[in-house]
Amino acid sequence: METYIFQHVEYEGPGAILPYLQAKGHNVHIVRLYAGDPIPHEDDVDFAILMGGPMSVLDETKYPHFVREKELCCDMVQLGKPLLGICLGAQMIASAFGAAIKKNPEKEIGWFPVTFTGDAVEEMNLPESLDVFHWHGETFDIPELPGIAEPFAFSEACQNQAFKIGSGIALQFHLEATPESMESMLKNGDDEIKAGIAAGFDYVQNPKDIRIAGKIAMGPANELLVKILDYLLEEK
Repeated sequence: METYIFQHVEYEGPGAILPYLQAKGHNVHIVRLYAGDPIPHEDDVDFAILMGGPMSVLDETKYPHFVREKELCCDMVQLGKPLLGICLGAQMIASAFGAAIKKNPEKEIGWFPVTFTGDAVEEMNLPESLDVFHWHGETFDIPELPGIAEPFAFSEACQNQAFKIGSGIALQFHLEATPESMESMLKNGDDEIKAGIAAGFDYVQNPKDIRIAGKIAMGPANELLVKILDYLLEEK
């Protein structure tokens, strides 16, 4: 399977996704969008994974490749090919299908629980709730495609945390976090954490608490990632 991972910044890589794909025998291509790598034609992509980043998907002027990314999202779903968006990637999928992207009332950085709901709980064998790693200030509405776009997760701080749309899944949070990927994000996002704490945000943890929580929550989060990837790739 030709799997393409679209990486928006150097410090937000595939984390636990990569060893999963390698164990499954995928031919993995890392598309370094931050370095100007071209986006392939949808016919050449069997599975597309869109990673996170600190930018807004609305900023197509500064990041013109966002236009093509959104086209690819629509093409993948139209063709019934698996598509996974994480954080910025999830917002990219939502925007591709006409949903609003907006500032969330609360910034979320750290390990906080999400609650899973809807038919997807049984379909993907999801837990009732789970602590997951968050890092976002914007959020998405659910695309207005009844029966096609289905929300399946929320948190106290953010109404829409995940949705399924045809052959695609959008996750606002980072199930792929590993100790290395989390440290990379902490290093590059230190100023954002400090600003969030100074502003008194209720859902911004300090790096020490993030590391402590990660030691407990990372394993179950990675296990849930495997369930979702298995679901996406079933019979593909």
